Amino acid sequence: MSSLDVALIDLVIANRVLARLGAVDAYGHVSVRHPTEPDHFLLSCSRSPRLVDRGDIMRFDLAGSVVGKDNRPPYSERFIHAAIYAAREDVHAVAHGHPRVLLPFTVADVRMRPLFMTADEFGANVPTWDIRTAFGSGTNLLITDIDQGRDLAIAFGKNDRVVLLRGHGFVAAGRSASQLIRMCKALLDNAAVQLEASRLGPLKEMTEEEIDARRRTIGTDDEHPSMMRGFEYEAIEAGLQDLLRERAGLKARQ
Repeated sequence: MSSLDVALIDLVIANRVLARLGAVDAYGHVSVRHPTEPDHFLLSCSRSPRLVDRGDIMRFDLAGSVVGKDNRPPYSERFIHAAIYAAREDVHAVAHGHPRVLLPFTVADVRMRPLFMTADEFGANVPTWDIRTAFGSGTNLLITDIDQGRDLAIAFGKNDRVVLLRGHGFVAAGRSASQLIRMCKALLDNAAVQLEASRLGPLKEMTEEEIDARRRTIGTDDEHPSMMRGFEYEAIEAGLQDLLRERAGLKARQ
């Protein structure tokens, strides 16, 4: 059970940290893929991410249906998570939120441009998905069924990590909860820097070669001490020291 226990802790930490950072508000949500049953994912019942605890976590299949007899109300946009996990085997953590700093980029004809080192986490390509392209102008802009979720998942392609939703927010897809936190923080910081720097003059963005070099240097081991530094720092800032200690004990026994 230790891998599941670690996944539950990571999910609680990701919810609380991303809420503290402003990546998710009361209506955002964060999930992780089940560590031993990859056709299932873990997501809280309908609750503010800032309050999510392990007892709130539910299990879903890749159609967005509840697994088991859990009658608690789920998030209506759980289909975002279901469709992305179904489409991308490399994705193990997903977040959806509506941070104000990103909203201008969802409605203006301005590309999100990677401007500083940690922007490699989301990369050079941040597409914008518009629900009305496939579903017309009569939707409420929410992704509330699996067909809408699957259309959104197509916008990610095979390698993209972030998609903006026109007039709505963003979705980020990472290989772990730790990477998801780094990615969301970098995305919000980059948006703020771009909005400010664009007032000063032409922007000098990272090249794709620099992004590739950063990714090679960092690697994909999110349990490496250099990567865990950020995860632990953000968890402590969110007041989650006890969960970190419990997680360390579980990892030591794995």
